[in-house]
Amino acid sequence: MTVRSISEFLEKNFDDSEIVIVNDGSTDNTKTVIENMIVNYSGKIKLKLINNKQNRGKGYSVKQGMIHSVGEVRIFMDADLPFSPEVIKEIHKKITNGNDIVIGDRNNPKSELVNVHPIRKSAGIVYSVFVQLVITGGITDTQCGLKGFSDEAARFIFSRTEIDGFGFDVEVLRIGQKKLFSISRLPVRMVNNRLDSRVHLIKDSLLMLWNLVVIKRNEIIGLYD
Repeated sequence: MTVRSISEFLEKNFDDSEIVIVNDGSTDNTKTVIENMIVNYSGKIKLKLINNKQNRGKGYSVKQGMIHSVGEVRIFMDADLPFSPEVIKEIHKKITNGNDIVIGDRNNPKSELVNVHPIRKSAGIVYSVFVQLVITGGITDTQCGLKGFSDEAARFIFSRTEIDGFGFDVEVLRIGQKKLFSISRLPVRMVNNRLDSRVHLIKDSLLMLWNLVVIKRNEIIGLYD
């Protein structure tokens, strides 16, 4: 189980840490399972559960996790653990050494990827072109589900985000750019890639393109200042 794997890793490598779990309005027994796990947990990691009353989307859920965190370094990773937990140590080191934001970069030549469908890869390339033209020039992989923030950057950025869905990553990075936070890109080693992704290629791609328009509008009217 994801929480168990991460908690064991954190216990071995960090003296003080927490895991914030956001349940995005699930209709199965996820909430009960997590609550029971927290009650029965006897380790030194702090476990915190946030329950969205209804499904709000990845962007909203990550925002809730970030603003309810208290760590000096705050990291989010997709729940299916696509990357080796060792990358947490790398992100932590970079941020404690002065970086404001550290993001996983699957386009880095040193990154190791598995089970990437050619169609999704092509769609990602097209989306990246639009992102760089409209919003965040210079960042070729905005959608990697692995990002770390200093406490200051997390509090500033996530108090201003508006996008609830998958397009939130671009908004997060754009707010960071406007604030002149440093953004460091990190090669990743993928150890798992769930082939039954919940991302609907056509519907969600169109919505994410619309999100770019919304982000640009928000920037123009000063919402991110």
